[in-house]
Amino acid sequence: MSLQSLSAKGAVLLGRLAGADGGKLRFGDDLFDNMRFADAASESAKHRIDAYIASVGLEAPPAAPDPAETVTPHLPDPPIRSLGAAACGISAVVWCTGFDADFSWLRLPGALDARGVPAHERGITALPGIYFTGLPWLSVRRSALVTGVALDAPRIAALVEARCR
Repeated sequence: MSLQSLSAKGAVLLGRLAGADGGKLRFGDDLFDNMRFADAASESAKHRIDAYIASVGLEAPPAAPDPAETVTPHLPDPPIRSLGAAACGISAVVWCTGFDADFSWLRLPGALDARGVPAHERGITALPGIYFTGLPWLSVRRSALVTGVALDAPRIAALVEARCR
């Protein structure tokens, strides 16, 4: 999976969400930087894997090209810098980040523990309707990675769907 392949499948790529005012979402001018960063991170991970294979003398097939990395992105032209949430049918924003988590914006009593991180069991909080995905060790080691979120998301989505019924 790459940002380029996501865009080729119909996802609209935008820069970082910079803010929201009166229902209007504003986006940064950093989409290309983010795409380059993601590509560099992918290359770095592949090099580390190859180095490990070589260092321990594993027999492994040669690396195969990843079709997701050769797709030409389909980007909005001109780039989208702002949009009206209601006009675009946006009723929720799922904020996903890498790096260090900062939940200081979450001001729901009981949602965070004494360390300031979500208080949950496998993504389920004690607060009705409040769930998490993408956290370390949510259910498996890779829960905080894109490939791990895919394991947890269907379970959490089913809980949200059941609550909405």
